[in-house]
Amino acid sequence: MTSRNFTDRVFQFWEYRVSHGLLLIRSPQSAGEPTNVDIICAGVEYLAIPRFFRGIEIVGPTPAEIRSLEEILGKEISPEFVHIIASSGQRFPVVAASLKSETNELEIFENPLDDLML
Repeated sequence: MTSRNFTDRVFQFWEYRVSHGLLLIRSPQSAGEPTNVDIICAGVEYLAIPRFFRGIEIVGPTPAEIRSLEEILGKEISPEFVHIIASSGQRFPVVAASLKSETNELEIFENPLDDLML
């Protein structure tokens, strides 16, 4: 997995849709930032994240993190489905079929998850 680094932005747990396991973490545009940075996960099976992040880096899991998540979920997990959000010296796991990041100029209440629901 390639690390993705957004250490200069503030992010928020923006939305979760249970029906499709869709998660949106957003760093919204502001006077100093003309674009949103959205992190979108699909097929979320497990997450343990705070509401706010001050800078994040998306990294791969350690073997110990995978073992811990396998214990929690009671099954074997492929490392490709484990995404770690590192922020403020801590690591937060998200087990999901996919994770992508994108930059956009959507308005505050526009949501990229709506396009995934079609």
